[in-house]
Amino acid sequence: MSNAVPQAPMAATNQGHVSSNQEKSLLSGHIASLLNPDSPTITSTLASSSPETSVREVAERLFGVHRDHGHHSHHLSDSQDVHGSNENEEGGMEKLMNKLHLKKREDTDEGIENPAEKQWRSMKLLNQEEIEEFKQFGQWGNETPSDLFLNIYAQSLLPLNTDPLKDLVSPSLIGSCGVIPLSIISVIPDIIEHHADIIVRAQHEIFLATNFWEASSAAKTITDAFKELSRRVIERKGKKVVIKMMYDRGNPQQVIDPHQSVDVKTYTGDKVKLPLPEEIPGCTLEVQNYHQPPVGTFHAKYMVVDRQIAILNSNNIQDRVNVEMMTHIEGPIVQSLYDMALISWWKSFNPPLPLIGVPPIYDLARGKDAYEFGTDHPVISTKGDLNSAAEQSRKVLADHHAQAVEEEDGKKEIWDKDNQNEADRVDNQFTSEESINKHLNSCILIDTGNRVDSTDNNPPPNASAFRPVVLHSPHNPFPIAMVNRPPRGRPGHGDVFVPQDQAWLAGFKFAKKNVFIQTPTFNALPVVEAALDACRRGILVQIYADLGFNDEGELLPFQGGTNQMVATDMYSRLSDEYKKNLEIYWYTGKDQKTPLNAMKKSRNCHVKLMIVDEEIGIQGNGNQDTQSWFHSQEINILIDSKIISKEWREAIDSNQNTLHYGKVSQKDGIWRDENGKTLPGEKKPPKGPMKSLVGVKGAIQRVRGEGGF
Repeated sequence: MSNAVPQAPMAATNQGHVSSNQEKSLLSGHIASLLNPDSPTITSTLASSSPETSVREVAERLFGVHRDHGHHSHHLSDSQDVHGSNENEEGGMEKLMNKLHLKKREDTDEGIENPAEKQWRSMKLLNQEEIEEFKQFGQWGNETPSDLFLNIYAQSLLPLNTDPLKDLVSPSLIGSCGVIPLSIISVIPDIIEHHADIIVRAQHEIFLATNFWEASSAAKTITDAFKELSRRVIERKGKKVVIKMMYDRGNPQQVIDPHQSVDVKTYTGDKVKLPLPEEIPGCTLEVQNYHQPPVGTFHAKYMVVDRQIAILNSNNIQDRVNVEMMTHIEGPIVQSLYDMALISWWKSFNPPLPLIGVPPIYDLARGKDAYEFGTDHPVISTKGDLNSAAEQSRKVLADHHAQAVEEEDGKKEIWDKDNQNEADRVDNQFTSEESINKHLNSCILIDTGNRVDSTDNNPPPNASAFRPVVLHSPHNPFPIAMVNRPPRGRPGHGDVFVPQDQAWLAGFKFAKKNVFIQTPTFNALPVVEAALDACRRGILVQIYADLGFNDEGELLPFQGGTNQMVATDMYSRLSDEYKKNLEIYWYTGKDQKTPLNAMKKSRNCHVKLMIVDEEIGIQGNGNQDTQSWFHSQEINILIDSKIISKEWREAIDSNQNTLHYGKVSQKDGIWRDENGKTLPGEKKPPKGPMKSLVGVKGAIQRVRGEGGF
């Protein structure tokens, strides 16, 4: 583990420009001052406040009341609603309509063909003076951010002019640095097992957030880890580990207060099945259910342990047939994720987080030598002596993936000793195409998916081995920034002036060579237009998406349509000269020779990743769909690392056959095999009234956690 506080430069003066005539300042003087690394943060201020102080109190003291469409717009003064009208003068129904963001407003933003068009047109490359300015708005360590990174980062900061907390992070913590020792690109059990390995080594506190939590084998792995952690705490006679959990399970009370405390009876019930307090005597668990009604989903999926390690993943805590992506993050950027977690919680903590006033110390002068990589990086501290990896019996348990390790005393441990043991245990299973097929089927339960036989028994000669656990090459801490979006409860497509959307747009706008995206759904109007514009500028745009993923939900009016509809439309809008710059692929499993329609619940990919010019990456929770672009709370990191970007892309193509078998025709966007045949059973999307009815069904399934989300 590393240990040192980064030496931060002083904040620069406000000299940037953004409009087409280059006359308006990029950032207000107030925001520039808040970006000063010496400015107070939610974390530092809460640490010096009384234990009963809520995050809301601290946030409003530091940054004022939030009045825009974004995060916590419900939490204004008691006398005002989200639009500034006096609640005492309103009738009950009118007040309820305001709470649900359904009341018609004079400044409505609906009806705009592309709500991000003005943002797109205003984006200009920074001049050298502005480059130097934005270098100072971050604690980058010893690595100088690239110009491409700074241009994307600058655009992501602009929404702070409307709300200093628009990024869901104290401004002085948005730009930072860190390392990513490992990533996992695999089925959910592999990622959940890594969560468990980190949980059981916690010493003080855990903050775990997921969009959807449901009783499942994935959830059982986490609850088993809580129980194992509790056992270890009791054994070492330590202080109780404080666990905070957030999820989104819609509740009518959220109309009054989006942040609902969950009682023990509810969170131990059949639908959730978290442990009873007496089952984890070494821990204290507090649970919150968060949703901004009606459509402001808490889509975040992350974990922060002991303010030392952060996990940022694409998957929920549930059993699904998806291949997912997770990054393991260390270094100063973890404090940014920690601050974000506090802001998401918004309430007071009971009990308080033990480490709220104890920030880690980072030794950035040592660079990569301050961190441990590969075989030198322990994931957990284990008690007793474990047998060597060669002597360990490895098997997939019936309910989740874990390692069965025989200790000298005959007891069984199911926790990986370190990163290398985890990588060996998982990756060494795959000695044949049949073993890959078995592994990809292993997360499919009777009620969540259908098993499918392998069809790729003769893989392409240039295909790499299946490697779920990616141990990254040793590297110095590199620049990382948070590019998030707050939840927006009010329906409509106007809320795109947020850090996440700005970063995605800027990636397309400033790319010089290529843009790669993998996402379950690609249909948000701003990203479709940005991709087409990039293709017309000669940029190669590669999109990996799922065929049939949540198609029913995407058929709702204004949702953007299905991936197949979007692909066909995009190619129809490009002239022959530019069609070669757009490559769309349907996700194809590592054991398959053809894409499988995601509606069959056999092979889905839920990865959310963008790579620009093979050096800038954006990874996290956000999909390229209408919901993520306009409504959900999303947490993402923007990284400036050629090493990680390269290894991410290599791992993406190692762990699926999409590159080899998934490409659609660049003439019409339709997938055909080598004989010109389309996929069997492929249906045209419904039209007219039936389209909306099917869409409503899909939306209901999504809210219930049954659709893709």
